[in-house]
Amino acid sequence: MTLDYYPTRPPEEWATGGEPMTERQRVALSNVAAHDHIDVPFLRLEDSNGQNVTKAEAWILIAQILDGVRPTLEHLNSLGRDPNPHNPPPHPQYWYNCNARPTEMQMAWLNRLVDRMGIPNAVKVSGLRGVTRGQASLLIGRLREQREYARPGEDKRMVFEDALQRVRDELPAPVQ
Repeated sequence: MTLDYYPTRPPEEWATGGEPMTERQRVALSNVAAHDHIDVPFLRLEDSNGQNVTKAEAWILIAQILDGVRPTLEHLNSLGRDPNPHNPPPHPQYWYNCNARPTEMQMAWLNRLVDRMGIPNAVKVSGLRGVTRGQASLLIGRLREQREYARPGEDKRMVFEDALQRVRDELPAPVQ
C-alpha cells in the first residue's frame, strides 16, 4: 500500500484541516493500521481516548503508516489534543525545540523515504547527519513532494541533496 499523491497544499495548511477527521479517514486509518498490526488507541476506545483527531492529523498519520513508519504510542496519544486545532502550526523556525535532534519517528520516516529513493547508505548517513527537528520536518515534506513530481531517469541522489540543501538554507542550524 502506498499513498502516491500529496495534496496540493500540506495538510496543516488545509482550510478544513482543523475539523474532526471524517468517517472515511477513520475507516482508512483503521484499515492501514490493521494491515500493519498497529494499535491506534483512539480508534478502539469508546471515548476516542479523549482525542479529537483532525483531518490533517489523520491524513499525516495514514501517510506515515503507508510509508512504512510505525508511529510511537507517545505520538498516537499526542494527536487530537490541541485545544485550538484550527490554527495551522507555525513554521518550524518558531518551534521551541526546532534545533533539537529529530524524533525517532522523524528519522524512521526520513530513512524510509531516502531508502525508497535508492540513495546509497553512506550518502544518506552523511546527508542526514546534524539535521535538526525542524529541518527533518521540512525535509519529510519536501521528499514526499519530490516523490510525486519525480521525472523518469531523474538522478535521485541529486534530488535528495538538493532537497537537503534547500531545507538547510530555509532553516539553518545554529553554529556549534
